[in-house]
Formats: sequence, C-alpha cells, structure tokens
Amino acid sequence: MDISNQIKKRRIDMGLSQEELADRIYVSRQTISNWETDKTYPDIQSLLLLSVLFDTTIDVLVKGDLEMMEKTVASADAKKMRILGIGMFVLLALMIPLALAGVAAWGPLGILLGLAPWAASMIVAVMLERMKVENDVQTFREILAFQKGEAVDRAARTDRTKARQAKMKKAYGNKPLWQAIIRSLAIGLICVALGAIAGYASAMLLDITLPL
Repeated sequence: MDISNQIKKRRIDMGLSQEELADRIYVSRQTISNWETDKTYPDIQSLLLLSVLFDTTIDVLVKGDLEMMEKTVASADAKKMRILGIGMFVLLALMIPLALAGVAAWGPLGILLGLAPWAASMIVAVMLERMKVENDVQTFREILAFQKGEAVDRAARTDRTKARQAKMKKAYGNKPLWQAIIRSLAIGLICVALGAIAGYASAMLLDITLPL
C-alpha cells in the first residue's frame, strides 16, 4: 500500500526512528513497524496525527491507496458486468426452446415454462443497470471502455444520454435491489399479459382457431 511508503519516507526525511515516531503519535514502535510493512493500516485518529506531524493532509497520505482500491473495485465490477451480460444473453436464448418444450409436454400452458429464463434475465438486467448507475457508465462506448479498464469519456455525452442516466439513477440507484427487481418483473409481466390479450383478440378478429 502507498500509505506504508509514505510513512516510512516521511519518517526518514524527518530523521525519526520508528520509536520516536511512535512516541509522537501515541502508538507502539511495533505499530509503526506494522504500518510500514503493510501488516496493518492506521486508523482515522492515527492518520490525523500523522498528517499533522508530516504537515500534509490525510487525502495526500491515502491518495495512492484510494486510487488502487478504486481500480480494484472497478476491475471486479467490469468482470462481473461481462459475466452478467453473457448470462442474460444465454437466458434469453433459452426462452424459445423451453417454451416449445413446455408446449410439447403440457400443451398451450406449457409456454409458461419459457417465462422462467425470462424472469431470470430480467433480474440480471436490473443488476446490470444497477452496476451501470453505480459506475456511471451508460452508452455502449462507455460500457466497452469500462470493461476494458480504459478511461471513460463522459464529457461527450449528449443531453439525451444525460437525461437517460438521471432516469436510470432514479429507477435503479436510489432503491433497494429487491424493489427494483420486483418493479421490473411487474412491468414485464404486465407487458406479457397485454401482449397475450392482444394476440388472442387479433386471432378472434381474424377468425383464427386457437388451441385450447
């Protein structure tokens, strides 16, 4: 961690031994040793005392660590986003064969079997949207850059993209995950029901015999 190098370098620059530094910030020499060898991390109070003693700010002391942690989290999120994207594609691809298998086994109602991967894909879609909001990526170009670990150019966003980002943040970023999932499933089921009603109504108007 960068904080360990910062402490050691600044201590040496001030001509202090580990024991002398420990005395000044009211910790043990072993604690200083642990900090400088990355075995432990200073608490907030110790960071404050170190920043005063070294005549710097806490932000400067931990900046390198924060950047490293941000990159680590972003890398993990990018990998998870790729996996979820592939998973959603697979689930959607399974809808039709499962629906056909259900119809063959149980008749028309067997088509409901295809709703299982659809529901799962909706949950994955909500998780993806939540990750996009948390990492502030929206367009395909931004998502692609994020997944590759490249810098995301948010300055080129259009007003339409900014409006969509605000809408997605309101829908997915400010609510518990389970609420967002239920909301999306409910909207999806309503659309499915309306589609089914429209299909049967059209068939009746066209005098098409439907299997029962």
